[in-house]
Amino acid sequence: MSQEKLKVMVIFAHPDEGEIYAGGITALYTQLGHDVKFMSLTNGDAGHYAMKPKELAERRYKEAMRAKEILSLLEYEVLDYHDGILENTEEIRKKVASSIRDWEADVVFTFYPARGGHNDNMTAGWIVREASSLLDEEQMPVFIYMRDFHTASFSYIPDFAINIDEVWETKLAACGAHESQVIEYNPEMEGVLDEVLASKEIQADFLFHNTIPFSIVRPDIRLALEKWYGKEEAKEVTYVEEFEMAEYGRQMTDEDVFELLPMMGKVHKVSARADWLDTGIELSEGQIITIEANGQILWNLKERKYCNPDGAVPYTRGGNKPVLGAGTGALIGRIGEDATQCFLIGKNSKIHAFKSGRLYLGINDDNTQDNEGLYRVRIQVIK
Repeated sequence: MSQEKLKVMVIFAHPDEGEIYAGGITALYTQLGHDVKFMSLTNGDAGHYAMKPKELAERRYKEAMRAKEILSLLEYEVLDYHDGILENTEEIRKKVASSIRDWEADVVFTFYPARGGHNDNMTAGWIVREASSLLDEEQMPVFIYMRDFHTASFSYIPDFAINIDEVWETKLAACGAHESQVIEYNPEMEGVLDEVLASKEIQADFLFHNTIPFSIVRPDIRLALEKWYGKEEAKEVTYVEEFEMAEYGRQMTDEDVFELLPMMGKVHKVSARADWLDTGIELSEGQIITIEANGQILWNLKERKYCNPDGAVPYTRGGNKPVLGAGTGALIGRIGEDATQCFLIGKNSKIHAFKSGRLYLGINDDNTQDNEGLYRVRIQVIK
């Protein structure tokens, strides 16, 4: 599975919940070129103070489609079950299992199944859990819990915390696409409907305060941030999403964590336009390092040609690239200031440092100024 395109699903109870609880990690997945599908188990036809159910369901579907575009989702499936009375039936379990199977999901995010709280949210968690038993072993994805407003109040330490600072505005925009909720229904529930409707500025402020409770760095989340990002980088994180490993489904190994959550941890971002990125890593001759990279860049703006860290396929000849034997746009490296001693890294490499010096990362292109995009690179010094 390493470095290949992932198939991700997020399953929840109402249109807008994937955006609220997993909009950040979704934006990071799609930014890296992975495929994400949202699945709402109800049509949201009860979430309004004035609109009739059928009219509201149609409106909320349109809002979901706007959020789909904002998050670059491949699919956003909305089942036609009524809001507020979701039941854990054989019919819906089969639909969920079939959707997971057809999507060929590698990882599924869904609600933690508990008692109390919102009936639909907790029922959704139980539906997914029981639907997993209908999947064959070879079809079994990893399941990851996301906490809703009820279960987030439980005392626990999440297994994973994802820094979503760079996609916070995207998440906010996706949540804002659900105007029936963040401009009308939720303000009415809080008794501030007239004020919110009267001002775009107040609407933006309400959207922020409606979303931030599920994206804030609490003390328990900070422990997970420090585990995966390190204490120094964790201090700089403003917005975050928390998750935990489900006890059912395929279980992740340490290697799986970074394959299935490729945005997590200390990441060096190599711009497609950069000459060289200083990693800040000082190597000694003979040291062994492993480097994993993902993402895609646009290496030919005129012809809209993309490549991954292995470079353009088929191999593009010509030019004056730093590493002539590698594809245009490939991730390359060098040790020290000598730019004539470059080497191919690609998606995944184990490298023996042939000399001592600072490690730099770059793009194999003789002209990077017409490129777009970036690679995300993880580096581990083994010894």
